[in-house]
Amino acid sequence: MNIELEELPIFPRNANENARGERKESRTENGMAGLLPVLSARRCDRRESCVEKGVSHILEKVPPAPSANRVERKESRLENGTPNITGSVSPLHSRVFGMRERASRQLQNTASVNGSKPITEPIAVALRRIVFGQCPAPIKAEYFSRGPGLVFREAERDLGYALMVSHAAGLPIANSLMMALQTHILRILLFDVRPSRVYQPDPLKPSFSMQQEALCTAITDIIWTAGGCHYGVLCLPHPIHIHVEESDHFNADGVTEKLNVLECHDREELQYFVRRNLFLFQQDPGPALLLLIYSAVLARGIDRIAEDMGTRWITGTNSYLSSLINYSGDISFSALNLILSGRAASYLHNGTHFQEDKDKIMIAQHGIQARSPIGLLLWMRTEEKTAAYKLGSRLKTPVYPIWLIIASEQSGVLFSDDRDLLRDYRSEIRFELHYHTSSHNQLTPAVLVIRTKLPLEVPEEDVALPTLDKIIRTKWSGARVSWNGLTPFL
Repeated sequence: MNIELEELPIFPRNANENARGERKESRTENGMAGLLPVLSARRCDRRESCVEKGVSHILEKVPPAPSANRVERKESRLENGTPNITGSVSPLHSRVFGMRERASRQLQNTASVNGSKPITEPIAVALRRIVFGQCPAPIKAEYFSRGPGLVFREAERDLGYALMVSHAAGLPIANSLMMALQTHILRILLFDVRPSRVYQPDPLKPSFSMQQEALCTAITDIIWTAGGCHYGVLCLPHPIHIHVEESDHFNADGVTEKLNVLECHDREELQYFVRRNLFLFQQDPGPALLLLIYSAVLARGIDRIAEDMGTRWITGTNSYLSSLINYSGDISFSALNLILSGRAASYLHNGTHFQEDKDKIMIAQHGIQARSPIGLLLWMRTEEKTAAYKLGSRLKTPVYPIWLIIASEQSGVLFSDDRDLLRDYRSEIRFELHYHTSSHNQLTPAVLVIRTKLPLEVPEEDVALPTLDKIIRTKWSGARVSWNGLTPFL
């Protein structure tokens, strides 16, 4: 298009409107190809003026039309998909790539742990060895990808505070770990007064949102306490990538080799990532308990966990003398104490005792170093076996009136909604305790009435006491328990 600049007229307003209309029609008809040639006479005049003044580079900032090569590369990405997706996936991208909702959710999980690091073989091997004793070792799916999920009962109903134990014949260690987590959930529902708490008319019948928030806070508190309240680690499995290949030192278990490890130095940051990935802990079956144990172990530190347990590495057998969890599935007090108080102590007595071994070397036996926020009571079939565990007052009289109950291979939770129960001795004359068990299909709440100052109506030797009554008497000697018409199930 040739324009003689010296003959350009000065357009009146109507003429300018006509010119703009012509340019608009030209762009509509010709598309991008016709956009650049259609220039007004005034723009040409300005460009010529700029050339004369030596500032023509200003107009070079106008972005050029996309080249054919760029368009071809974009079409290639749309056809073949993007193999390296590490960020969040928008709904538009989900439609473009044809992803199902579940796949999109897994990719969002990858995005939610940005800043995490893939697990390395040394860490994977060390984790398996301190938790299970040795690596490589046989794999039990119940400990890894087929464990119980952290799923609540129906919200705003009786027992709405309780986690469901879907595996009726589950391993004793798995059931006891779930009940240990349940104690923290109850602590939050009953006694947590942080501003973020949602008001509930009845904390034992929480809404769905409060159930989720209580579970999220409980997981965060366990990990954060294990890290000394200044450090936390969150272990989450990648849905696709395997970071550690099988070798002479490591055999795959379906979870450990896929872990992403996220370090947090702020509690709110840790809780944010737990909340975003809470669905991973609620997969049933799933790796929830293993992820919780792994996270707490790395937050505490593997060397400090070994020191807590008083264990040592045996080079000849390529394993630890003791571990947090054994493959037989028996209850481990090291693992339970790690969840309850943040230290993996193997013993239940107060403080540290020293015992002489067969070589006359004094061995430290680390127990409970401070008053535990959550208590523990137990019964091991007979009074003599129970006394051998030397259960100390720091577990018998915790900060909150909540106790993990261990009865041989069964476990449950005993709790009161009265915070003053352990503050005023007068509250312990007559009081109520709720009991929830992992091994009984409870449909209604079990509320027991405890009386500590009344004489027994029947001599003790003539009465077949339920196991739970015996457990309660280890804390309140001579207490009389009423089951309120329920048939004792422990």
